[in-house]
Amino acid sequence: MGTAGGGTTDPMGGYNPDFVEFVGKDCPVTAPAAVDNAKLPNLFKKADGTMMSKKSEWACRRAELKKAVETFIHGEKPGRPEKVTGSVTATQIKVHVEHMGKSIDFSVSVSIPSGATQPVAAIIGLGGGSLDSGILKSEGVATINYNNNSLASETSRSGLFTDIYGSTGASAQVGWAWGVSRIIDVLVDEKTAGRNDIIDPKGIGVTGCSRLGKGAFTIGAFDERIALGIPQESGTGGVSAFRVVNTNPMGPNGKSAQTLDSAWSEAQGWFGTMFGSNRSKANTIPADTHSLVAMYAPRGLLVLDNSRIGELCAQCQHAATADAAEMYKALGVEKNIEYNGGNAADPHMHCTFYAASQGEPLKRAIRAFLTHKAAPDGRIAPAAVATADMSKWLDGTTPTLQ
Repeated sequence: MGTAGGGTTDPMGGYNPDFVEFVGKDCPVTAPAAVDNAKLPNLFKKADGTMMSKKSEWACRRAELKKAVETFIHGEKPGRPEKVTGSVTATQIKVHVEHMGKSIDFSVSVSIPSGATQPVAAIIGLGGGSLDSGILKSEGVATINYNNNSLASETSRSGLFTDIYGSTGASAQVGWAWGVSRIIDVLVDEKTAGRNDIIDPKGIGVTGCSRLGKGAFTIGAFDERIALGIPQESGTGGVSAFRVVNTNPMGPNGKSAQTLDSAWSEAQGWFGTMFGSNRSKANTIPADTHSLVAMYAPRGLLVLDNSRIGELCAQCQHAATADAAEMYKALGVEKNIEYNGGNAADPHMHCTFYAASQGEPLKRAIRAFLTHKAAPDGRIAPAAVATADMSKWLDGTTPTLQ
């Protein structure tokens, strides 16, 4: 899987050479069972109870994590449908899907910085995203504006996704992830056909803030063709670990983490229907959000947090990220993951990008995973006021994988 930190040409260390959506698709995976564990379940412990010992086991271990997340939290994400076609221009990507006698169409707008060399890397922004547009332009990265709620409503879970598959019980976030995967299908197929020298399918990032940060987080976890995830201030239903949320940690603003019940009530579509009964017994779920963080490995992940807003639970997000960073470390790509808790001196504004404290992490991630101009340089940097005590959450030690 490569040496620690990867390199400027392939930070993924040769993983996913066939560039597929789900590397472990053909791995035998047994139905995940409930557990009794107040700590974040050990990511290295396979479903059969044995521990990972080789890096080559990662694809199938990741398939087990994905199955656990689908079974207990989000519902199943379908693979590629029977027919996906579309077109790519410098201003728009069109997607047409046909499956089991049903069809849908949707499109996303594209904005390419003036003077950028094509094919360009691009960041898919849910609701446009809230990253610093000046930084993206200066780095030569295009933006793709994704209307995720047209695929699935966060309140009813209905939309274009259910027009194809019906009401499966999957979360709206799964519908959003499925839609982005179809966008990438078009980018890949049109490039193969010689009709896409505009956007580089291997230079795709995804971002969003708050509820859209939840979506960006889940989208990037599920599709292994996405080079970089940048969830911003995603809170409960996003990066925040359920088990940590349930300890009711307080933020410097005197507010506690949004509870699982509150998040469920605010927008049930953030979760699958199965989470309705599982949310009251989070310690029995054989996965947690650290499982989704780990599902990014060995790809790039930059978690942007706001430690000043207690409801977002920066401790919860730091815990999930730091736990999964142990998997990155064991795989030899520890610099491919970064967590930024923000600067305590920054204002408390939600979904405001602070270039002074977050600009450099963003540039590092873009250059490592999208434009390949520099080696990864990730770092886990929680704010002092919102640092999780990992001795409470790590379940076991990190093995040395051969």
